[in-house]
Amino acid sequence: EFRKAVSRFMEKVRGDKVTFDPDHIVMSGGATGAHETLAFCLADPGDAFLVPTPYYPGFDRDLRWRTGVQLFPVVCESSNNFKITKEALESAYEKAQESNIRIKGLLIN
Repeated sequence: EFRKAVSRFMEKVRGDKVTFDPDHIVMSGGATGAHETLAFCLADPGDAFLVPTPYYPGFDRDLRWRTGVQLFPVVCESSNNFKITKEALESAYEKAQESNIRIKGLLIN
């Protein structure tokens, strides 16, 4: 019932332009648990997620300790207000590939 209420709320927030399937909504008891669950589900130990810098230092604990997943930085510069650029993403991805690190996703917070 709660997931149905969340899906109705999200549809309303989006101006009733999209629909949300309650069966595709997963609830978590906080961001730490959600991050860890996603890491366990989407990646294997040694895989990595791209993470734009600067990032929340708690991600090192939330995403790495029990899962064995790595965080691979996407360097964002203060000169452009830390915007994520195509060049920065491509550079980080290429560096990961050169190091034989399999990227499983991009974490944007």
